[in-house]
Amino acid sequence: MKQSKYQELYTSLTLYFADEIYKKSDNKILDMQKDQKKNRDDILSHIAKILLSYQIINSTLSLSTGEYKTLYSNLEKVINETIKSELKNELYIMKEIFSDTCLEKYNTNNYIYNLGKNFKLTQVDDKTLDKIINTKIKGEVWSDRLWSNKNETAKDLKLQVKKFLKGDINVNEIEKVIKTKYNANASNTDRLVRTEITRVQSESNEYWAKDHDIKQQLFMATLDSKTSNICRSKDGLVFDIDDPNKPIPPLHPHCRSVLVNLVSKDWKPKQRYDNQSKQNIDWTTYEEWSSEQS
Repeated sequence: MKQSKYQELYTSLTLYFADEIYKKSDNKILDMQKDQKKNRDDILSHIAKILLSYQIINSTLSLSTGEYKTLYSNLEKVINETIKSELKNELYIMKEIFSDTCLEKYNTNNYIYNLGKNFKLTQVDDKTLDKIINTKIKGEVWSDRLWSNKNETAKDLKLQVKKFLKGDINVNEIEKVIKTKYNANASNTDRLVRTEITRVQSESNEYWAKDHDIKQQLFMATLDSKTSNICRSKDGLVFDIDDPNKPIPPLHPHCRSVLVNLVSKDWKPKQRYDNQSKQNIDWTTYEEWSSEQS
């Protein structure tokens, strides 16, 4: 079936707006990363003051029992307050990101669909918005997982500080140790927020598709070397909207795949974006594209 100009525009705009939603969230994610770096450096600043004020023998701190208890109590308080503040900040920013993602995905679908069809515009009500944002995955909502990540970070940082004060980590290693632990903290947050953006965008799309009697969807992965094997294998496949085996992104952490709502059956876009060359290319599946890269 030959596709109309509207069909081609529909798919192109769907992919364009999906990418724009990701890009828009990047600035807010960057704000979280800046806050994480500030918090990490604040902890390191407290450690640096200890190094300037207490005896060091053979590159390790030499503290009395009283000094150890006082310093650990102070650092424990700093870590607890730092992580508590960080959690509060990230909960606020992430909720804002997910809310914007859900509404913008639904509204951009409205805009694209309205270019070629006359229909009554609908909106996401607050109850549905909350349901989409707070969907449980393996019994936990995103905020539960964020809290768990921060709790583990705090416990790990306090353990490393304890080892440092006891002399098990020398003064030349402690900065690297703290930075490594904070990098893991930042990575966990980044993975969570980006994966949840994909999930919220997908669930908003599913809600919209069922609201507008969409019958089929096209699975599209990203054309670059970072794409997972599971997403590569499903790229270009068409699924019925109510197929219980339909893969709904995210299929894994950091998943970038999307389901494109098809306005008619048995057609595919004429072109798609090659994320490797940063150019539009003739339609091809991931496997076909990959075979041409070697």
